[in-house]
Amino acid sequence: FDQNANSIPEVGEFADGGSELDFDFPLDLENPPFASSDAVLTNFFYWTNAFHDVLYQYGFDEAAGNAQQNNYARGGGEGDPVLLAGRDNSSGATVSVPPESSSPRVIISLLDSPPFGALALDNWTTVHLLAHTATSRLTGGPANPSCLGNAEQPGEGWADWYGLMFTMRDDDTRTTLRRDNNFRPTAYTTDFSVNDRTYGDSQTEAVPFGTGYVWATILWEMTWDLIDANGFDPNLHNADGTAGNNVALRLVTEAMKLQPCLPGFVDARDAILAADQVLYGGDYEELLWNAFARRGLGASASQGTSNSNADNVEAFDSPFPTSVEEPTAASALSIESVAPNPASQSTRVTFRMGRTDDVRLSIYDMRGRRIAVASDGIRQEGGHVIQVDTGDLAPGVYAIRLETDEATVMQRVVVAR
Repeated sequence: FDQNANSIPEVGEFADGGSELDFDFPLDLENPPFASSDAVLTNFFYWTNAFHDVLYQYGFDEAAGNAQQNNYARGGGEGDPVLLAGRDNSSGATVSVPPESSSPRVIISLLDSPPFGALALDNWTTVHLLAHTATSRLTGGPANPSCLGNAEQPGEGWADWYGLMFTMRDDDTRTTLRRDNNFRPTAYTTDFSVNDRTYGDSQTEAVPFGTGYVWATILWEMTWDLIDANGFDPNLHNADGTAGNNVALRLVTEAMKLQPCLPGFVDARDAILAADQVLYGGDYEELLWNAFARRGLGASASQGTSNSNADNVEAFDSPFPTSVEEPTAASALSIESVAPNPASQSTRVTFRMGRTDDVRLSIYDMRGRRIAVASDGIRQEGGHVIQVDTGDLAPGVYAIRLETDEATVMQRVVVAR
């Protein structure tokens, strides 16, 4: 317990399972939580370890900056286990995430979570708090947990979303009402008659919880599209599974490693698309774009500066077509490989021409804008290799596009550092 509100548990005030390590404490939901404090803290401890063990499978491991006392020579800094405390003389909850090798602290009230009487029995809240340890260290890297201080950062939205993911039931549907408006303006659901928020609404929502609520709404839309397509797996540890919730957890967690410091919603969206390329070869690109566009984060959406949530422009359009013209037998234009992919400073495009022709090799961003021309001129029939500089490109997903007068072919490339 942290009775003195000094972020330090008092000596002797621990849930003690004795020599038998029996932590099966009685729980009385009819009375104030202090009579059940050992049960409350044990539940808090259990969910903290469950969050660690599940997120480890999805890439929040030692090298990525997770919080562990011993890293067992697997990289990263150690000696930073999460420190937990229940506080009985104040309400609410707090979390602080220092750089790697210093312990994150999570303090939670034992007072105010009806009907249970203790926030530490509200598992959604517990996961929400713990999620900040992951989002802060994955965005910008474990030595720089201060990359989520800008106005449009989606941090509270990720925390809400992880809470939803960890507490899903196998009988939930996309229109099930999750949480309620005591916590956020509406319940989380894909039902627009209940929750009609789109990207443009983040302009007027309060920072950070209101803007986070919009981001979690967008992620929830994406998650249910994946579940509808691939099903639901109650085993969250199955990070290699193909069920929609497993895929969603992989995409969102991996994306944080790919996005820039101080991200906005468009940055976060593009990082998820990039994660799809890295993890699944772009298998879910169309599905992801449809979900984002439905909630106003389409191809033409603009975040302006991520330091403000007042200059956002929403859009509901799909990106440029992923299908391209089939080359005629005469032109036989084809891209044979783009490697390395993901790329850091450069990549090599290997392609073949069925006849001598004027061909242009361009780079497009995910909004369909041509941002660079790597080569433009006559090429002879046969095979060719062009080195493409990607060093000046921000991390994300791009399209390598080859065009002649008669044919167009295209392949994705991910830029990651």
